[in-house]
Amino acid sequence: MDALLSVFQDFDCDKVIFKRLTPNDNSKNQPYFGSHLTDLSFLPIGQVEASDSTSPKKPSRNRGPKFTARFPFSWIDSAGTEYPAPNSKLIYYPQYPEIRLSGFLQGCPINADGWMDPTKQGRSKGRVLVLGISSSKRTTFGFFAAPDSRIAKEIQKQSSAKLTNIFEVVYDGRRFEEEKTARERLLETLAKIHLKGWIPSQRMNADKAIIPYTAQNGGGYTLEAELGITPNGLAQPDYLGWEVKQFQVSNFLKAFLGKPLTLLTPEPTGGYYVEKGVPAFIRRYGKPSKKMPDRYNFCGRHFATETCNTTGLRLAVAGFDSISRQVSDSRGAICLIDAQENTAASWDFTKIIEHWTCKHANAVYVPSLKKKDVSPVQYKYSNLVRLYSSTNINLFLHSLAVGAVYYDPGIKLEHASTNPKTKRRSQFRVKAKELDTLYENREDVDLVNYESG
Repeated sequence: MDALLSVFQDFDCDKVIFKRLTPNDNSKNQPYFGSHLTDLSFLPIGQVEASDSTSPKKPSRNRGPKFTARFPFSWIDSAGTEYPAPNSKLIYYPQYPEIRLSGFLQGCPINADGWMDPTKQGRSKGRVLVLGISSSKRTTFGFFAAPDSRIAKEIQKQSSAKLTNIFEVVYDGRRFEEEKTARERLLETLAKIHLKGWIPSQRMNADKAIIPYTAQNGGGYTLEAELGITPNGLAQPDYLGWEVKQFQVSNFLKAFLGKPLTLLTPEPTGGYYVEKGVPAFIRRYGKPSKKMPDRYNFCGRHFATETCNTTGLRLAVAGFDSISRQVSDSRGAICLIDAQENTAASWDFTKIIEHWTCKHANAVYVPSLKKKDVSPVQYKYSNLVRLYSSTNINLFLHSLAVGAVYYDPGIKLEHASTNPKTKRRSQFRVKAKELDTLYENREDVDLVNYESG
């Protein structure tokens, strides 16, 4: 195992995990990786695409939607030789739900000796799949251990740490038993930030230098700077695999009772917004500003349960069955619909899945207070935080369908008659008291218990 870890390190892998293969984990049945893509947020996954299942194995009512996600993957051997597997992909069936690894041998020059062929040795017990994850290369490397190999025997004997109900951890920066969990490190860091008390508004620039921030929306930037995070707009977790969501409140003890906060800010992928362009969209569905001359605003809370009075648009979740609480059409979308049933803007499920999978598999929500009578303003972060985990696209779309999550844009067109300039911000928001609808697991934590570090 030490020799194998050294090979993975040569490929710049910062985490090594393994799966004990079952008889159905082979090239025909496809290895089972989990229930939802959010269960695999630790794996570098590429673009998600929609497709329809045509499997004859299930009755027609179960032939539901499926999504395929590009999975950058290569096999390696004990000598450190790499064998790219260009057709590897993850197939997500949200109706079951399950994720399967597919195409991992197609077009790959490695000789698997029948160990993944169900007609030969592909149902043997004791097989182990070891995966090395390279965050820097955004790819995964796989090593197969046969049942009687020394690697498989060592794995059967050694203790391990559960990463999911499918995968166990071998190595994470160094031997896992010497490593604090990401959760512990996150909470210890947040405890230190809490103990600082009032912190002047700031942000971290691209050179990792902390600079003052004078705008009024500095609560998130200030917390990110304390965590060493550079604002980049990427759809990736903020800190050690955790999405960090800050939101301003007036009272820490009542923080999770009703304050709205932003979940996602994805640009539309379809509708009039994309077909005719943002300026045309704002002129058609926006309103002239009452305060600023020659400016149009597109704003207002849009719920799936009612029409927005400001824009005349209603939110619809097309391709989602709110009764079964499942995606019914993989080519579905979140849509803004006007009075003539035209689609003003839409967000394909595939893009929402990509964003939600990467950003929200594990999330911590941190309330803050703001002191306005100083310059620059200052922020204080609560010792009471809330951790959420185990989410999926069905939970998010159902929360939209029942009105817990809503669309609350801040889009404008300035200098409309002279030199038009747009500002785009599409926001999906939720009140703090509705966060439980988005996750299966919730944990309330008092950071006082972590202040010693």
